[in-house]
Amino acid sequence: MRLRAFALVGLLLGTVVLGAAPAAADQTATIDAESLPLHADDRQVVRGETTVSPGSELTVRLRSSNASNPFLYQESTRVLQDGTFAATFDVSQVPANVSVNLVVHSDGETLVERDSRVVACDGNCSDPAPPTPEPTPEPTETEWEGSGFDVRRVTTVEQGATATIPLSMEGVEVATVSIGGPDVNYVINATVTDGDADGEAQVLFNTSNAGTDGATLTVADPDDDLTVTNDEPALPSTLDPADYEIRLYEGVGTAGQPAALGTLSVTDDGTTDTKYNVSEGPEFGFEQSIVRTRQGETARIEISLRSAPAATVSIGGPESGYEINATVRDGDGDDRVTLLFDTGAAGHDGSTLSTAGDADSVTVEPGSEVALDTRLDAGDYDLSLARGTAIDADVDDIGTLVVQPSGDETSPTATQTAALSDSDTPSRQSSGALGAGLGSLAIGGILAAAAAVLLLRSFVA
Repeated sequence: MRLRAFALVGLLLGTVVLGAAPAAADQTATIDAESLPLHADDRQVVRGETTVSPGSELTVRLRSSNASNPFLYQESTRVLQDGTFAATFDVSQVPANVSVNLVVHSDGETLVERDSRVVACDGNCSDPAPPTPEPTPEPTETEWEGSGFDVRRVTTVEQGATATIPLSMEGVEVATVSIGGPDVNYVINATVTDGDADGEAQVLFNTSNAGTDGATLTVADPDDDLTVTNDEPALPSTLDPADYEIRLYEGVGTAGQPAALGTLSVTDDGTTDTKYNVSEGPEFGFEQSIVRTRQGETARIEISLRSAPAATVSIGGPESGYEINATVRDGDGDDRVTLLFDTGAAGHDGSTLSTAGDADSVTVEPGSEVALDTRLDAGDYDLSLARGTAIDADVDDIGTLVVQPSGDETSPTATQTAALSDSDTPSRQSSGALGAGLGSLAIGGILAAAAAVLLLRSFVA
């Protein structure tokens, strides 16, 4: 009986030893001391050395440790022949004195992790450009084998073709994928469900259907499921050749920091310039009569100004328990303004309204926004638009903003969401998020060690 007990103790202690080594012994890395701290500049190079084989791909992730300034930067680099590596980050938009967590990954294993800060730049802080690694062909769609909760770094497709975007969903049943953003004037979001629990899903992106009534996103496996969760912007022609960021979130919604980043690179096929038969839109008014979003997310309200220099928009009203009035102005001469409505900040301190275009502007009428004690309720909110800057002017166009439930009953209040700048609670990270795996191993090791000590004490007694 005592032999069996000591065997159990040995097994538990062995678990502690194994859990303490997240990476293989021959796969390690170090960060050069000169690389940290980072300066708030557009070229900060993180350099280091590793025992990983030359030519191997490394992923270097830089994540904010400050909830009030959330961000996630990710760069891929390759190990040079001398065992060194370098990753370049643009952190010029990061405020000074923000804490950051730096992690280097190889094939899903953590090689090194460091905590540091982004400090102010008092002059020319740009680092020298690192050497360019030997060109390596991008992996084909069948060569990528993800681990944990991840998305392939780069997926390339020609205009008019359909891209296959593989997702690794180990331990995650439902994920949200977002493709595009304000900088490319196109974004589409969808929830993906791993219906057969095989730990993966393949999202099909049809570039010919993008911006039309056709299905842009589907899944390759009929056992999986995909649901588009936002109104896709209407495009006048085939999706432009450009790089479209892919952001992957655990669960439903795009609040919080993405767990993984990738890129959909659409290349010019040299011939595709298909023009869609789409209406020119109203001479003055909302380009979509119904705008849909979810609690905690940001709605895009497309407004056509045509010849009007300014317009007044109203969202909500007394019957909905929330209202805000503002004036929008076209600053770049394209007769359009994309108004961004942050449902997480609505009714709380923070910028509820902003514009996607840097040259455009929005001015909230002082005192017009109704204060809320909780986050904005799910429901329908009236949209109205009038020429000029008078709040009581005759309405020229109307629409509806549909705010759907987030689906997360434990999501933070609107005040917390606003404080995180469209971020979800930091605890909602995937099993593949930085540090999550290490935390689980550490907790498991502590519990195993505690159990071993208790057993030893009982037999000694």
